[in-house]
Amino acid sequence: MKYLPLLLLFLILQNHMVQMDRIEKNQDCAWSCSEGLHCKPRAYSPLSAFHCRNQPVSSAVFSNVMLSTVLPCEGRKCPLQLKIATSVNVTGDIRGVSVCADSAGMIGHCQIYTFGHVGKGKATGKQVDVQFKCVPVRPGQLVFVTLKTIPNYCKAAWTQRHLVPECSHEGIRDEIAECITGKLAYTVDEVRNVLTVKVTDAPEDTDYNLRLCHKRSVICAGEGAPKTIKPQHLQSSITLHYSKPLPCLCIEGWPARVDARRVQVCPFKNNLEELWSGLTYDLNKEELIWEPLCPVKVSLSLCHADGGKSCQDIGNVFHSEGQKVIFSSVDPHPTLCTKFTTEVGTWIKCPFAKGNFSVWTVKITSRDGQQWAEISTWVKASFSISVCEMKPSSQCKRTEGNKFHNLSVDKMKHTVFNLSKSACEVCVCIQVQRVDVRFSVPVLQCDLQCSNRCRDPERRHSQDMEKILLPAVIFLTVILAAVLFGRMTIKDGDKKRTPWAKLTCLRM
Repeated sequence: MKYLPLLLLFLILQNHMVQMDRIEKNQDCAWSCSEGLHCKPRAYSPLSAFHCRNQPVSSAVFSNVMLSTVLPCEGRKCPLQLKIATSVNVTGDIRGVSVCADSAGMIGHCQIYTFGHVGKGKATGKQVDVQFKCVPVRPGQLVFVTLKTIPNYCKAAWTQRHLVPECSHEGIRDEIAECITGKLAYTVDEVRNVLTVKVTDAPEDTDYNLRLCHKRSVICAGEGAPKTIKPQHLQSSITLHYSKPLPCLCIEGWPARVDARRVQVCPFKNNLEELWSGLTYDLNKEELIWEPLCPVKVSLSLCHADGGKSCQDIGNVFHSEGQKVIFSSVDPHPTLCTKFTTEVGTWIKCPFAKGNFSVWTVKITSRDGQQWAEISTWVKASFSISVCEMKPSSQCKRTEGNKFHNLSVDKMKHTVFNLSKSACEVCVCIQVQRVDVRFSVPVLQCDLQCSNRCRDPERRHSQDMEKILLPAVIFLTVILAAVLFGRMTIKDGDKKRTPWAKLTCLRM
């Protein structure tokens, strides 16, 4: 129950907002006064606005004040007007009322209406209803309305502001010439990069402009001069050519008159994939630069692609809302990628995956059983080298007794790193990473001349099993062969003894 007053207040305010948003058409905008009183307009004097009487008077002189935006249509023309009405509680020497509607960039509209000297008349102590002549306004205009008495009593003045609805309001957007922008329908030809546009519901008495523009915040920057369509050709289709289907690329149309409102449609607003192509690399400065072609709220980070779908982050995450992002001190490598994350999803782009961007290489060579790694570089660089053993999990684990080695290589030279002769006894690889830059990825080399069996752990296991099983199979085969040969010899002996045995029996 304790929330009941708050609920009632919310409902009252909501009902008030609904009433204020409602725009009525075909309203009477002429001035009027209570029936039976002799009211008449009078020329407004600015002096009355600066001088007021301090005599005590009820502050509730004005009541039931109504400010509303109306459309007093005459034929097809519907000018936007502000309607002002009030009830005046007449006391003392009040002989009339004045109203002023002022706004920035607008000439003030002031009116005075008198209903005679009522101090001794029938209106004293009564309520007089006054409707002022409507004031012309524009969409979105903030108007300050002030009511005063005649004569002007200081404590009886009433002031309130009124916000005229924008052109987006459904009650005026298709009624006022200033708000009518036309509607744009389009089709996309992705093969030819062409947009075919047709304009409907446009003003019939003026030319119409069409163009392509790139929307950045509120402003849509145009590309060249707009195409102008004559009123008699509004039913025809217009073709516009575009270079890239960017999400901020929009079609903009507006009637060819001063301060006309504009309508925009953006055919590729969901095509964020195009934004991630703006990656460039400065080889001299070792900078990876992303400059957005459209304003977009995105988080960027560099990552190391592991060959699968995952990409491990490297360094800090940068946040951009349309600003250029520069990653300084970057070592280019095919597995060094950029991760873009927005509210919609995540994209991974690897700018060095195609093309010869690497500035250094490492390879394994062998001679007379000795293995060594050879590093060549086109820039002066420092490297970290470690010897590791490939495990069945495909991870490179540093072997015992092998430490990291750091070495520097001059530009356009190569350096040799010797491996121990025992490298062939285990599945040994070397891991090389550049350490004189902020962003780099490790490079793994496992192509030792003696370690082919280490590349595939399953194959290595099968080879080991073959070494165990093959001698056993050969041994069993020899035994079986010997047994079979012995049995065959016994059978042949039996066959040879059979005729002699028969002959012996006959003799007996």
